[in-house]
Amino acid sequence: MTSPPNVVLLVLDTLRADALSCYNEEGVETPNIDRLADNGVRFGNAFAAGPWTPTSHGTLFSGQFPSETGFLGSMPWMSDDVPLLADVLRENGYSTVGVAGPSKMGSTTGLHRGFDWYYEAYEDVPERPSIEWFKRLVTDPAIRRDFWRMLTRGNDYFNELRIEKFREGLSTVEGPFFAMMNLTTVHAPYDPPRPFKEAETPELSRPTLPLMEEFTPTPGQLDQDDVRERRVFDVADGEKGRNIRMKYLDDQSYVTDEELALVKRWYDAAVRYLDDQVGRIFQWFEERGEFENTIFVVTSDHGEFFGEHSTLYHGIFLHDEVLHVPLLMSGPGIPKGGQRDELVSLADVFPTICSLCDIKAPQVSGVNLFGDKGRDAVFAEWAPTEEGNLEAASSVDDQVVERLELGRKSIRTTEYRFEMRSDGSEELYTVPDQTAVENPDEDTVNRLRSRLINRLGTDFSGDDGEDREYSDAVERNLRQLGYLG
Repeated sequence: MTSPPNVVLLVLDTLRADALSCYNEEGVETPNIDRLADNGVRFGNAFAAGPWTPTSHGTLFSGQFPSETGFLGSMPWMSDDVPLLADVLRENGYSTVGVAGPSKMGSTTGLHRGFDWYYEAYEDVPERPSIEWFKRLVTDPAIRRDFWRMLTRGNDYFNELRIEKFREGLSTVEGPFFAMMNLTTVHAPYDPPRPFKEAETPELSRPTLPLMEEFTPTPGQLDQDDVRERRVFDVADGEKGRNIRMKYLDDQSYVTDEELALVKRWYDAAVRYLDDQVGRIFQWFEERGEFENTIFVVTSDHGEFFGEHSTLYHGIFLHDEVLHVPLLMSGPGIPKGGQRDELVSLADVFPTICSLCDIKAPQVSGVNLFGDKGRDAVFAEWAPTEEGNLEAASSVDDQVVERLELGRKSIRTTEYRFEMRSDGSEELYTVPDQTAVENPDEDTVNRLRSRLINRLGTDFSGDDGEDREYSDAVERNLRQLGYLG
């Protein structure tokens, strides 16, 4: 009797589809990730259900859209009534291992449910430096290795530690397993280890000892006259991202094209480093003899803006730059070397994995990607936010703040993207050029609006998590990733 396949879900946080060479000839050379496209299926038009971590992971894990589960907002909580992928696989005999990236998809939002073992680095590793951290440095070899990497290569933001813990968690399981890991390698701060960043920008001079970058106002000096050094480092760091985005949306000169191009080069360097990490993950499975009997699913929760539509980072807006994500699958039951160009939602991953594992999926909105039923539209949404309390709000046009605070719902077909907003305004765009239609056809708008409301409803509100308390570790994580003002 053939043993059930293992399942590995790698969520490469903030990775744009067009950053990969298997999606874009001008993208970064990513041979390890491209390997899945060669040995499996590349979905060319996969879309997330939201422009940031919580809503996207909620849909990926539940097979349902945010408004259907109520998992919508700043720090939502996934209801125990909603079946999650790890739940279903565990109930069917799978050992389940999870490694969180940002805290917005961790135990603070209920997305750890169903995992036998769930690792959250921001909770496990004490603040550096601190008495607690020094104690762990003495007693924990993994913390010492993390410190050595920082000492010799620069801050890795716990990504290598996550991979190490991922392997540790899998080393103890028996029988078929489902393993999920989120890697924030290309999420801001765009700061990959020295060999990768220096190869991309040799004009960047840095302290001899990489650890010193943690104690200096800027992580180096730029020998480039056409950029403002401090501005470039602030944008790349991302900690002040919400304020920077607001100022840039108000005035495009706040970050020049030359400065943004330099930041994008560091993002590309991070993509190269990420591909190296993925290659070493694959190699580990091969060495254990588990690669051939493992279904690999590689995707992202969202992309990133680098000046498109006059904005930066991710969240708020529902354009393709943040919703179009890579999706590659390889392993038992998956055709080799296939390319699929129909519309796909991350909601479809849940029932597809269940089908490949010969498990009956619960009732979800996603469809089996290898079944008979396809889709002709994808959906996404964003809950209203409070941006008026940010420091930058007092220095920009009021209309900019109002625009950033809107909730949004979107339906995208192969021809159009229609968007409804919480202030009652609407917009129709042609795709893939994403041009706003000045005088849209009324029948087209009515048809798309009806489908959108039938799927996502008309309520834009979401759970902002104000009634829940979070650890200092979670707050540090949110601040580092630019989610706190």
